This record gives sequence, C-alpha cells and structure tokens, in this order.
Amino acid sequence: MRLLALRRLPGLLALCLPALSCLPSHAGPAPEPMLRYTVQPQDTLWDLSARWFRRPASWPEVARLNRLSQPDRLTPGQTLKLPLRLLKPENVPATLSGVEGQVLLDGQPAQAGAAIQPGQRVQAGADSSAVVQLGDGSRASLPPQSEVELVQHQRYTLKAAQPVQDEGLYAATLRLLRGTLEMLATQVQRAKPLEVTTPTAVIGVRGTRYRVHADAQQPRTQTEVLEGRVWAQTQARPPASATLDAGQGAVLRNDAPVMVQPLAAAPDLSGVPTRFERPLLRFTLPSQAGEVRVQIASDEGFLRIVRDLMLPVGAEARIAGLADGPWYLRARQVAPDGLEGQDAVHPFALKARPEPPPSTAPRPQARQSVGTVDFAWTSNTEAARYHLQVARDAGFQQIVAQQDALGDTTSSVTLDAPGTYHWRLASERADGDRGPWGDAQRFELRPLPEPPQVHTGEDGQIQLSWSARPDEKQQVELARDPGFSSVVTSAELEGGQWTLPSLPVPGTYYFRYRYVDDQGFVSPWTAALGVDVPVDWHMLLLGAPLLFAL
Repeated sequence: MRLLALRRLPGLLALCLPALSCLPSHAGPAPEPMLRYTVQPQDTLWDLSARWFRRPASWPEVARLNRLSQPDRLTPGQTLKLPLRLLKPENVPATLSGVEGQVLLDGQPAQAGAAIQPGQRVQAGADSSAVVQLGDGSRASLPPQSEVELVQHQRYTLKAAQPVQDEGLYAATLRLLRGTLEMLATQVQRAKPLEVTTPTAVIGVRGTRYRVHADAQQPRTQTEVLEGRVWAQTQARPPASATLDAGQGAVLRNDAPVMVQPLAAAPDLSGVPTRFERPLLRFTLPSQAGEVRVQIASDEGFLRIVRDLMLPVGAEARIAGLADGPWYLRARQVAPDGLEGQDAVHPFALKARPEPPPSTAPRPQARQSVGTVDFAWTSNTEAARYHLQVARDAGFQQIVAQQDALGDTTSSVTLDAPGTYHWRLASERADGDRGPWGDAQRFELRPLPEPPQVHTGEDGQIQLSWSARPDEKQQVELARDPGFSSVVTSAELEGGQWTLPSLPVPGTYYFRYRYVDDQGFVSPWTAALGVDVPVDWHMLLLGAPLLFAL
C-alpha cells in the first residue's frame, strides 16, 4: 500500500479519496487496476509476456486470472485481463499547455506546447501562470510565484504489431515546491492515484477539484476541497485522520490533529464594476471581514492568471498593466488560519485606451466671465483626433456643447449663461478606435458686471447703484475721459452703491466698476458710463457776498 511506503518518510502527511487503496481498512480493498487486450492473429501468451511484462515468467498468473485452460492457444478477438503491476510502463512527457508571462522550464524560458519530462520543474514568475496538461487529461494550474516538479509521468500501454485500440493507463506525481497548485483531476481510471506531494504532504486523487498550498519555510500544508472528497491522514504516532468533503479544508501539521473546517463563503462581487475605463483598476470589496485573495485571468477557467494578490482587511485593490479587453476577476476569503474559501468570479471589460489627453485649460475650479471659453490640452501620441464635451451637470446629462473630430489641441466654446460647468476629453486613433472620456473638470462662469443705475438725491448728490453679491469687493473709478487716462478718484466698496464725492469742476465725468470675488477672480470693467456733474450753485451762493463786495 502507498501509505506503508510513505511511512518510511517521517513527518509526511497523506491525503486521498475514499475510493483509493490508502483508505482505512474498514473501507475494503480497492479493485486491482487492469488493462484489457483484444487478442490478434498470431498472438501467443509467451510473445505477449516477453513484449509487455516486467518478468516474462509472469504468464502463468495471467493464464490463471483469465482461466485459460490451454495457455498455448489464444483465439483472435478474445479479451485478456492483464494486471497493471505486471506490465512495463514507459516514461512519457507531460505538456506545458498554457503559458502566461514569465514561465521557466528547468530555469529556461518556456513556450506553450513544450514537453515536460519527468524530473523537470516548471516555475511561474510574478504576474505569470502556467498549466501542466497530463496524459489522462488532468490539469495542474500554477498561479503566480509557484513552482512544481513533474516527478513521475508513466503510461501503461499495450501495443500490438498491427494497429488496434490503444488502451493505456497513467501514473503521475507532481511535487509542489512552493506556492499554490490548483488541480482539476479527470474522472478516469489510472494506474495509481494522481498524487501531489509537498515537503510535508501527499495528496492522491482519482477525480476531484482542489487546491494545495505549500510554504517551504513552514512545516505545514493546507488543502481546500472544491469538488469530490479527500481523506487526510497525518504521519504522527498514532496517526490522526479525517475526511474532507467539498466545501471543507484543513491545515495539516505533524504536531497537531487534522481539524476540518468549512470554507468561507464566496465574497459578494456585485458592487465591482463590469467596465473599467482607467489603466489603473481600483475597487473595494464590500463587507471585507478578513484578508481576500484576488486573482485576474484572461479566461473564465483561470488557467491564464496574470495577477495574484492578497488584500489586507478593508484595503482597496489597485491593479495596473492590463491590456484592453475582457477579463475575469476571482476572489475568495482567507480565514485566520490561512484556509482560502469558495471562489466568486466576476467578468469585466477594460477599455482605457487610447487614453484621454491631459487637460491644461481651463484649470480645475477656474472662474471666468461668461462669453468665449478657451479649452486646451496636451497632445496624445496615440490619438489622431479628439472629442470635447461640455455640460451643466457632473453626470453629463445636460450637454451644452460637443465637438468631435478635433485635429488640434485647442478649441473655444461660447457660453452666455453664468453657472457651474463640467468638461471632459476623449482620444480617437486614426483607425476610428475611440477611447473613454477622461475625468471631468469643473469651472464656473461668472456674469458680466451690470450697468449701474444713476440717481440724484434731493440734496443734489449723485448716487450710482448696481447688483452685487456679498462675497464680492467692488472696485470703482471716476475719470474725466472715457479712456480713464486721468482718474479723478477710485475706491473699493463692500456693496454695490457709491455716492459721487463733491467735485469742484462741473462737466461730464466717466464711471466704471468691476468686482473681485473671495477666490480672487476679477471681472472685466464695465463700459464707461458718462455722468454729468452740474454746477454746484450752493457753493457759488456762498461766494456771492465776496463778489458784491468787489
């Protein structure tokens, strides 16, 4: 039995399916693996023994098993049962069926389709993954930062002199040196259970889906069963054992019993967007109670994993460097003891290129007067054309201006209504491939100063008034010419009202004002307003006695 051999290695652990020979004795012996062969013309039992058996002298056992009363006579078309333990296996290569990123085969860069000979190692680097395809159809997927060795890959095949149905059984062992191995074992007959070993464990299966994690720095192995059933036994004295059903996992140590734990439920990914439009993906998983393992793959089966990261509690995921196109996100909760839970898969699309150009004007939060607004941005080397959109709302539902197929990096839009506006840009390649809208920028248009109203009081004083906001300062000027080259007086006011000071010389004066808000925005001057200042007869009457005295 396999376990008896393993017990010669102190400190190892063993896992297997209940159908395997390493089950406890009360489960009963497993049937001996057999190959069936259809007898061809000219076949003899002695020829078959010499061709296929480890020991040609084993033919009497075959004769007894098949109840051959005349071993020297075989009938064409007759079916023989041949015990697998008597046959000579052949070493055959496995296949590196998937390569994503930097994958090494025995330390050398490897390509998909490469043959993996027994004894060779496959290593997946950072942001890389690999898939090892075994002869029986089983797949071993290596996420980033994982390394595995193909220890054994043998085939038991009966090859006749003439072409016949080629029946064969496989025996395979993989050794996980570090990282994670995700296994999908086909449900087929094998020469022996498909085994995955680590420095501290042996896992044997016939048909199931499970994960194995190994850390060369720690004397422990953990496994999580996603489909099927696994039986685990430590190599302690006395040994401890447990059965793991789908949805259960265990951390295996030499100095502790096997404690079967339920796997954490799959996290809720409904809040993650289905479309990202920035090269840097950013998202937070809701209700994150503990660490979460996040993986990104280009296929739904996660054979081509390109990102593998562990998120601390409450941390935001930030993933960069993905190309535009469809992707798949997989996430699972990680328990305090390291066991990883059920998977949640979320498809999404990335469309971030060609990237929108960086804007230069108007500056964010800028203020200016209504009228012509000049827009400017930096050239994008990928873009042949640009798109400009201006709206009254941040959601761009109230579009007030849209300009498409702009060949330059500047444009102007006339906006006559004061208020808050939002604008954004998009790039377009020469072939018509258009990228997403960039982040919206906000600017504000302030109204032009209103013409003042002129009032003359009962005392003859001239007052000017206009509408003013509390957050504005009013700057006023009075001059003798409309060009304001000779300013008579100026002032800065808190409100929109000003009384002209007493002027010794009557005639036409010119008035203008502008406002300065609390953000430092300065409006244009109003147009010059002519104000006629009459003769101040009151002052003349005061001087009349002097005239008569003369």
